[in-house]
Amino acid sequence: MKRALPNKIAEVMSSRILVASLGIAITLQIAGGGTAWGQSLADCVRATASADLVAKTDFQRELRDLVVQSRPEFEALATVNRDLQTLLAEARRAKVDYLLAHDPDRIDTTNGLARFSNFEWSDEDTANFREESRSYRQLEIRISSLKEQNNDHPDWPELREYFRVELSQSADFKAIMARFQNHQSNVETAIARCRRD
Repeated sequence: MKRALPNKIAEVMSSRILVASLGIAITLQIAGGGTAWGQSLADCVRATASADLVAKTDFQRELRDLVVQSRPEFEALATVNRDLQTLLAEARRAKVDYLLAHDPDRIDTTNGLARFSNFEWSDEDTANFREESRSYRQLEIRISSLKEQNNDHPDWPELREYFRVELSQSADFKAIMARFQNHQSNVETAIARCRRD
């Protein structure tokens, strides 16, 4: 019999989002809704990117837990996949800091979450960031290792099929997705406040 997700997960997720949202609210008050590309705007962008990371991390954790709850045989792979997706989101967040330091005009805060999240990033940026940041180099190594573990796992094709055919149609998954979309909507609202005047 399928069990509902524990309420504790929802409580933890809500508290993490609340903390991130409070960080955005405080930053927005300091920023006054946006000024020039000064410290206030950079802080607003950082807070918004951090809230986006929290939402993505919580989504991946909940998704992994749902997979394990319904199909325990996928636990090892679901954990690797969660860790991989989380690290990819962390790398994207780190790139925001890099751009704020080197080329903040490439961060688009006026055209929604998709444009904010999908900024231009070149091979030259990657090379420069690697040279500048030991922690980013270590992050890339961990991502590469997890990608290999994930993609080479013998259960990967079966897990993808299970997700596509069954899990994505379930009420539990739809509830997780609705929470994530709500948090993303809040992030999008915060982005609109981070603007050049």
